[in-house]
Amino acid sequence: MWGDYVQGLLSDGYRKPQSGTDAGDHPPITPMRSANEDMLERDAWRLYQYVCQHFLGTVSPDCKYIRKKVEFSIGGEFFHCIGLHVTVKGFTSIMPWLAVSEKNLPQFAKGDKIEVSKVELFEGQTAPPDYLSESELISLMEKNGIGTDASISAHINNICERNYVQVQAGRKLVPTALDLCLPDIRGFIEQQINLVAKGEADHSCVVQHVLEQFKQKYSYFVKQIDNMDALFEAQFSPLADSGRALSKCGKCLRYMKYISSQPSRLYCGTCEEVYYLPQKGTIKLYKELTCPLDNFELLIFAMAGPEGKSFPLCPFCYNSPPFEGIDTLFGVSKTGSSGKLGKGTGMPCFLCPHPTCRHSLIAQGGAHRIATTRERCPECDSTIIEVDFNKNTTPLEDGATLHSGCILCDDLLHSLVEVKHGKSFFKRAGRWARARGRGGHRGRGRGLGKMDPKMSFRDF
Repeated sequence: MWGDYVQGLLSDGYRKPQSGTDAGDHPPITPMRSANEDMLERDAWRLYQYVCQHFLGTVSPDCKYIRKKVEFSIGGEFFHCIGLHVTVKGFTSIMPWLAVSEKNLPQFAKGDKIEVSKVELFEGQTAPPDYLSESELISLMEKNGIGTDASISAHINNICERNYVQVQAGRKLVPTALDLCLPDIRGFIEQQINLVAKGEADHSCVVQHVLEQFKQKYSYFVKQIDNMDALFEAQFSPLADSGRALSKCGKCLRYMKYISSQPSRLYCGTCEEVYYLPQKGTIKLYKELTCPLDNFELLIFAMAGPEGKSFPLCPFCYNSPPFEGIDTLFGVSKTGSSGKLGKGTGMPCFLCPHPTCRHSLIAQGGAHRIATTRERCPECDSTIIEVDFNKNTTPLEDGATLHSGCILCDDLLHSLVEVKHGKSFFKRAGRWARARGRGGHRGRGRGLGKMDPKMSFRDF
């Protein structure tokens, strides 16, 4: 496609790129081999075209043009018009979207008298600049030394997730009530890090200076905490006055407020507790059912997109995943929203389809029933489970269908399940290591106590 152009570059001599800086984070994007439209999908082909054209443009000669300016005097007022005429297309031959728009003017000589065909008077007023778009913000971040090519997109995503700005129509970034933060401190730190990388600044001195800055800021805010409280009270409405009633708290049996702004969460004004929810989806009440473990009303979360899954969840269990005593979900009477006892009100753990679940397992099928027993494994202290296999697909000898064992230590059960979407919570070391939640390591259960949200950067 660009063979003739490349041959011309090779015969006339190509030039090295004159602009650009080596940020040191990754090499430039360059085409590696020839391809055609049949080899790539539509979007991939367009991207490949752009990479190739941009690469060829960087080694192409300059675009040259003649700029002509003609001045006129009318009634004592001076006016001018400008014409452009391209003499050498240069890199714009391969990058036509950067081509100069020609505007040819007639030949004029000094002292010529020109007839005025029409005179118009326009009236207008200046307007403030529009909100920044994502591309404009990226340009300003590069100019101020904030982030690198690899991290700029992550920084923009962070301020959106933390509700500093919102992306609105036209990909415009609109600041929220949290307002904008000046880039000076971040830019200064990035600048010092670059100096350390170049060997022009001492690492320990830079770290000590930055820590001292944050220490001084912390001391200042502690001394001015009353003013900070007054400022936040004046600028932001409390959680108790925000959101809408959605789900009943299992502790006080009063409705909690659903805060839809990122990060979405539930707030109980009576207990003064916050329960975070899955993000980037819709939350609704789930059939007025209650969790059999803590009596919180269940919610249903629908993931975004046409193929997004929906699944029920308990606000309390989502924030404090239960492990010890999870066997009460099976074979024990549960309380529904009407207050009457019934079976099956809750959702068994293995049915949860949420992709971030940290302690769910996938069975390979072929079992009629899986239930926990009251027995404990002598090796790892995990609960013994009982599996009733299908008689046609049973892996047991002599057609047996009933088998009991520890899911961690029993070789048969261990070979039939896999950890779903998460890190393995056990590893082999001679014998099976202890299961999570018991033994020498602290589990993920609810016995960890509460953390003051003000002591967390995320929850503050």
